[in-house]
Amino acid sequence: MRYRSIFYLGLIMSVSGLQAQDEYLQSAGVRLGHTSAITYKKFLAENEAIELLVSGRREGMQTTLLYTQHIPMQFSFNQNFYAFYGLGGHLGFEQYDNLNKTLTSLDPPEFVFEEKGYFVMGVDAIIGIEYRWLSVPATIGFDVKPYFNFIGMRYGRARFWDAAISFKYVF
Repeated sequence: MRYRSIFYLGLIMSVSGLQAQDEYLQSAGVRLGHTSAITYKKFLAENEAIELLVSGRREGMQTTLLYTQHIPMQFSFNQNFYAFYGLGGHLGFEQYDNLNKTLTSLDPPEFVFEEKGYFVMGVDAIIGIEYRWLSVPATIGFDVKPYFNFIGMRYGRARFWDAAISFKYVF
């Protein structure tokens, strides 16, 4: 699945003519990590953007919306690096495997196995670095996106180290 997404992203970039872009107004691509996603980013102002992620997590689907701030990083060798951070939230559903300890047979021993689906809602944060390669036009980035489900199975669930690499096409 991940390789297929990278292939389609490369195909879109090659078919589009690879024009040089002066501005970065919006982008679409893939986020590859613990929570892999298809992503779309739209800039509202020069350094403010909203980002929509559609991802699969625990055999379910989630939609995440993030508001991000971008800060130019001043390196002597290159000025195309940007740091970003932001907050947002997610909605979706997840599947949980539930092994019930009830024996249905002794020889061989069999247990009741159920799959349960749950609605989830929570908050997300993001922090990362992005390289804008606008002559191609594409971006590559690394981010960490911790999240906390406050509505879910029977308890809150948090993941503080949801790291990923992103590849996006700028248009």
